[in-house]
Amino acid sequence: MSNMDNMASKKRLSVGILGGTFDPPHWGHLRLAEHFSRVLQLDHIIWMPAGQPWQKGNDITSAKHRLAMSEYAIETLHDLFVDHHIYTKIDISTLEMSREGPSYAIDTAKELRALYGEQASITWIMGADSWENIKTWHQWPELPNYVHIAVASRPHTSNQVDQSPIGSVFSDKQTQDPQLLQLSPQGHVLFDQSLQINLASNELRDGFYNHASWDELADAIPPLVLEYIEAKGLYRNK
Repeated sequence: MSNMDNMASKKRLSVGILGGTFDPPHWGHLRLAEHFSRVLQLDHIIWMPAGQPWQKGNDITSAKHRLAMSEYAIETLHDLFVDHHIYTKIDISTLEMSREGPSYAIDTAKELRALYGEQASITWIMGADSWENIKTWHQWPELPNYVHIAVASRPHTSNQVDQSPIGSVFSDKQTQDPQLLQLSPQGHVLFDQSLQINLASNELRDGFYNHASWDELADAIPPLVLEYIEAKGLYRNK
């Protein structure tokens, strides 16, 4: 690669997508965004609340509340970025919420690829729980045709992400080198062992249902989000 080509490759726009139901958003989501913004040197991170998550059924909080909680979450995330001198731009997208019918990641990946063009590096960011469920996603083997995937670890004795869900489908795409994601538009699956997330929204909802204390929940949920939940009386009744 010539010096000119090398300089051009470093200027590639780098975009991260953090998708989820966000029911509710928690510190694990914010840590994912912060960590991969730094590791992948993201120019832009898109917080993408799901519209109608087809795997979740109808037992989810309304889009209105999840969007409001997401707005408070990214307000906290923005402050976190400022404190840690991270210059990634943060936006919330209603792309999936605006889409009629079931919300599929593959459709979002295609739309974002069309929006950002062929040369931008686009990475779908997820925790180990989402990764371990990816084989149930609609047209999941097609995702690397449009985006990279970056997966954080979960705490357990081996400290390794379970790579088994993909079998041999992504075997030639796996990497532990984040630079490969920065220097190409799509096609790599990064397993990152340096961040471990041990929070899950369904467990937090159970905490509300079981009348967990404010202090217990505050360790897992950003204060602005928790205040909104309390003000609206969310999750207190099954």
